Amino acid sequence: MDTGVLHRILQWLDHNRYLVLSLVLFAVCFGGTVSLIGCQSTTTGLIEPINDGVPVEVSRVEFNRQAITVEKDLSIRRVNLDAQVAAFNEEVNAFNRRLEAGLEDLDTQDEFRQELLNTIGLFATQAAEGSLNPISLIPLGIGLLGGALGLGVAADNRRKDKVIQDLKQKQ
Repeated sequence: MDTGVLHRILQWLDHNRYLVLSLVLFAVCFGGTVSLIGCQSTTTGLIEPINDGVPVEVSRVEFNRQAITVEKDLSIRRVNLDAQVAAFNEEVNAFNRRLEAGLEDLDTQDEFRQELLNTIGLFATQAAEGSLNPISLIPLGIGLLGGALGLGVAADNRRKDKVIQDLKQKQ
């Protein structure tokens, strides 16, 4: 290349240095803008990566896919938790039914015992006064027999209810 041509080019560059500088800056900015337009936006993913716990940057498409996966997993967990809550509530209801049945049984036994003591006290009073009539003992015997049958039936019903409840829980 001829030094005269090179000299003229360098003179022109020196004379128009700010124009050349602005063209170079424009080219750099234009190149950066074009490269930004071609790049996809990324963010940290919703699902923890497998590789050493380092956050992985994901694109919008992958981020949406991860969001759907997480929502599905949360829905499955909610269904499982709802089932556990329902099972717990059923267990509480069964306990309450057993509690009420036990209290009713205790009340029935206490009432029967009280009636028996009242009847025996009445007969003891009549025997002490000498006004006891042996025929009046017949209703007492019938009452004792009825009470014994009632207790037997109640105990049998509790046993049957327990068997049915155990069968339902096994299913």
